[in-house]
Amino acid sequence: MDKKRTLIVKHPRLRFIRDTLRQAIINAVYKRKAQISKEIRKYPSDEEENSIPLIRERQDLQRALDASTCKCPACGSKTSNMIFNTFDKAWYCISCYEEKHEWYKTHPHSTEDPDAPNPFP
Repeated sequence: MDKKRTLIVKHPRLRFIRDTLRQAIINAVYKRKAQISKEIRKYPSDEEENSIPLIRERQDLQRALDASTCKCPACGSKTSNMIFNTFDKAWYCISCYEEKHEWYKTHPHSTEDPDAPNPFP
């Protein structure tokens, strides 16, 4: 996505459905990660090459969850409306996005490069 997007659900029933689906997805990811961790522990330390695909799968699951609209990467909120930040390609809850947006306005040279763009435009 190359445009800033905001997902706002106003109807209470739709919010309930959204939040329930988010929680179901998060629970499924955590359950699968726990299964993978159990499988990894079965391998002795001298057979690490067998566990590498499992480790990658676990990392891919976490990356997919972090990139989704299921939870805010800053505060971990699972029930908020989300807004897409085009700079770091992540979904933030609206309150975290606005808070970071204001912080970068008041600290324009907070990044290492003084000519760097504001990551929360």
